[in-house]
Amino acid sequence: RSSDLVKVALHDLSSEELLHGLRERKLSIALTVSDPQQRLRGLQFIPLRKYAVCVALSPAHPLALGKHVRLGQAAGERLIAYSRGEYPEYHEWLDTLFAAQKVRPQVSEEHASVTSLIAAIEAGRGIAIVPECLSCLAGPRLTLKPLHPAPAPLHVGILHRREKLTAQEMSFIAAAQ
Repeated sequence: RSSDLVKVALHDLSSEELLHGLRERKLSIALTVSDPQQRLRGLQFIPLRKYAVCVALSPAHPLALGKHVRLGQAAGERLIAYSRGEYPEYHEWLDTLFAAQKVRPQVSEEHASVTSLIAAIEAGRGIAIVPECLSCLAGPRLTLKPLHPAPAPLHVGILHRREKLTAQEMSFIAAAQ
């Protein structure tokens, strides 16, 4: 029945754009990586999956030969990251991750999209700390190695406003779960 159909329009947006779109009611639901609680005021996060944290490398990178990449090894590499302006929570997470090494990550490049991030890594310009699900986008272009010691996994889920959901929104969430 046409009344059971849910219209879905996909947008590739930064975390800042997702939060703004939800709060301004331009978006109903977002699929995203979990954000720190203080950034989610007025919003609810429903976890769907969790992914291990990995290091994305060019297959030709010397660290691609090992079973895993130690955090100390990653700290000494050129780091490619998402844009600080559009993904501030990613940079906060990197700072926390590297705090155990008593170093600040040395970000050599910032990218506004996952596709440009993948291209920079593939070109050998550096490495990135990413969730393992990046492998489905990158395919054989990149090698993903587990980070050691393994930090807490990243949670991907649904983000929506804290209010009564429409029947269509509930149907979408149920299908995603």
